[in-house]
Amino acid sequence: MIYNIKDISFEVSIEKCFENLRPHPKFSDCTFENYIPDDNYPSQHYIKETLMDKINRLNDYKNKPNTMKKSFFSFFNKKVDEGLPIKNIYIDGGYGVGKTHLLSACYNTADVKKAFMSFGDLNYFFVYWGVEKCIDEFSKLDLLLIDEFELDDPATTRMIAKFFSNINKNTLIITTSNTLPSDLGKFRFQADEFSRELGVIANTFKTIIVEGEDYRKKKHQVKRKVTDEHFYEFFKKDNSENKLLITIDELISTLIDNHPFKYFVIPEKVESIFIEGLEPFPHLNNALRFAHFIDSCYYYNTSIFIRTSYKPQDLFSNEMLESCFQKKLLRCLSRLGELSVFFDK
Repeated sequence: MIYNIKDISFEVSIEKCFENLRPHPKFSDCTFENYIPDDNYPSQHYIKETLMDKINRLNDYKNKPNTMKKSFFSFFNKKVDEGLPIKNIYIDGGYGVGKTHLLSACYNTADVKKAFMSFGDLNYFFVYWGVEKCIDEFSKLDLLLIDEFELDDPATTRMIAKFFSNINKNTLIITTSNTLPSDLGKFRFQADEFSRELGVIANTFKTIIVEGEDYRKKKHQVKRKVTDEHFYEFFKKDNSENKLLITIDELISTLIDNHPFKYFVIPEKVESIFIEGLEPFPHLNNALRFAHFIDSCYYYNTSIFIRTSYKPQDLFSNEMLESCFQKKLLRCLSRLGELSVFFDK
């Protein structure tokens, strides 16, 4: 079926959005068994074994009779490695080392009340529900998995510090990031003015650094076609069961009109998206909306075909790439490189 964007309903309840917090098609089959560590980077073996052990212990704890249960973290309160007690885990690593795969494996292995979400989604829940409501709702979980943790501004820093301070201490939190906790906020805002909040965040986790190469650069290359005729021919020949043809102006208008945590309804409906006329973004807000949309498509493993005369690296200005949202935009380019085929205009 060929969809028009007007055929897609964004009338989705907040409850449905909450229920949707799970790994989507790209990561729904991820397990610890099919995560293959690179032998050149021992930290990949270490993080796999650490997470497997933690999730297995969580399952064992939750399946114990109530009379045998103590606090989950007292259950873990034994010394490991450098003498640190096992607690929440903060996985720091570069692009494409398998962090999201591992986070999804945690979700797929855990037999408990759980949620998987991007850090961007968590922030949108803060804005929509308020931090207090989020604390109440997420405290009902046994396991909270947060992908791509990052601090872009002081308001986010305050909210996440309050959230971590007050969430149920028996809720196990595992998060991934491209930034060490000690570097959060650096060069983005006056981080020294938020040392208390940053301290709360850092002390919530045990940090594990995962090294490795970006598999996207090794296995994927952005392809570019030669004429616009190829774009339309490919659209006609594409055998996706459901696909969407849309101009970039229509797409941005749709993104503006809807809350970002509802963007998932587009890749949920269609397997392929054909975007006409993509150009460099003049406004940061629209660039960020597009980046969050690409994140949603990435989790759904949606194929994207783009007709443009510009190269991917031209989409975001130097000013944008030097802003506090640098990593978010660079991640967008990395994921575009994996999902997309570019056709010359």
